[in-house]
Amino acid sequence: MRNIRHHAFIVTCNDRKVIDAIRVKALELYKLHMEASNGSQLVSEIKESIVNHYCSFFIIPDGSKEGYDASDDSDVIREKLIEFIQPLVSSEEYHLSYAEFSYGADNGQTTFRHS
Repeated sequence: MRNIRHHAFIVTCNDRKVIDAIRVKALELYKLHMEASNGSQLVSEIKESIVNHYCSFFIIPDGSKEGYDASDDSDVIREKLIEFIQPLVSSEEYHLSYAEFSYGADNGQTTFRHS
């Protein structure tokens, strides 16, 4: 039996135009690379913090078992999104960061990757 491992992703930035562009890219990636036609529903709206004008959006877990199409598609999408974000994270012009974390695996292992 295959394992369900939940993968979640969050992006935070203090520049609304930048985070808008990243969210649009995330939606585009889900439309291009996910077999499930409703995959873009995993991408949340952008929410603004209550101070300092930081904005964030989330990509919620797909709910698929590892090795199945939805899980594999989501793995590819997260990697492509990180490739898109990384040059912006490296720039001192923006206060941009992301975190990817997985949890809920049968072995109890939690992983975390961030900028």
